[in-house]
Amino acid sequence: MDTLFGPPPATLQLLLDDPAEHDFPCAERLLSGLTPQQAVTVPPGLSHSIAAILAHMHANVAFNLGLIGSADPLSFQPPENPWPSVSAEEWPHLAQAFLADLARLGQVGQDAQELARTLYPATADEPGWTVGYKLAASVAKHNAYHFGQIALIRQLIGA
Repeated sequence: MDTLFGPPPATLQLLLDDPAEHDFPCAERLLSGLTPQQAVTVPPGLSHSIAAILAHMHANVAFNLGLIGSADPLSFQPPENPWPSVSAEEWPHLAQAFLADLARLGQVGQDAQELARTLYPATADEPGWTVGYKLAASVAKHNAYHFGQIALIRQLIGA
């Protein structure tokens, strides 16, 4: 099977986070201005707060940072709890840690050679994945989905 490659570095950078906000609000703006109480509020009819969603997103970003840096990606394990709980007191640190780790992924995304490195080799049944493809498919796509939820919850709670 073939190997799947991600987009070029400049494109991946914009997919991971776009501080110039060409099409959508950047991560920092989506998270800014929320009080800890707003961040942990679960709107009626929904199952998660903004803080819970961000904790899940951060678990995914941290997992992918570890995976990319692992000497043996095939045996690297995902987090035991992909939906860690977060309190109002933990919100400021969580938001800062997420943005810092997202910036670290952005640095990886600037390295064309690293993006082209095979992370998962092709098998008889599955194509190989490069670091660039993994970041596009498992981080940028995942974050886009959850950033949409965060934007909606902000509207629902009047934030």
